[in-house]
Amino acid sequence: MIRVNFTQQLLEKSAEQGRHITIDDVAKESGISRITLMRIKKDPTRGTNTDIIDKLCTYFNCSPGDLLIHEIG
Repeated sequence: MIRVNFTQQLLEKSAEQGRHITIDDVAKESGISRITLMRIKKDPTRGTNTDIIDKLCTYFNCSPGDLLIHEIG
């Protein structure tokens, strides 16, 4: 199963910037709808497309390997 590590990336970016980053902040700066981000946060195993992964990687300045986790079982 592939899981989007959105919450962890959000926490790391908040710590890096020294401020609380909200879903609305990510939505405004990434161009991803708030609804899509809430779905990813609520269900990290929900399927998403490569355009969304690309935008999240750009926003968090990370690689797909930092954002996606492969879980066995």
